Amino acid sequence: MKIIEKNKRSIFTQVLLFSFVIFTISQLVVNSVLTPLGTRLESLNTEKEHLLEENRVISEEIAKSSSLKVIENLSEKKLNLSQAKLQTYVYIEDSSLVANN
Repeated sequence: MKIIEKNKRSIFTQVLLFSFVIFTISQLVVNSVLTPLGTRLESLNTEKEHLLEENRVISEEIAKSSSLKVIENLSEKKLNLSQAKLQTYVYIEDSSLVANN
């Protein structure tokens, strides 16, 4: 009976040790595969954040430079274009004047 119990314990110990070794090896393999991918992902996230910030700045510049007031100022200064001067209308009240169709 003692020999059978010793063999059972020995087999259990061997299976447990074998399982531990397999688990350790699999963790090492998974880590060696995922570590470069994690580094690459971090690099891509950093680049994405940089591009989003750059996009925000460019959008802001476009909004500022395409406002109507900025365009009017540029046309006046660089192209010498300006809005027509204020026009004055004179109303003459004379019954002898008649408009012809």
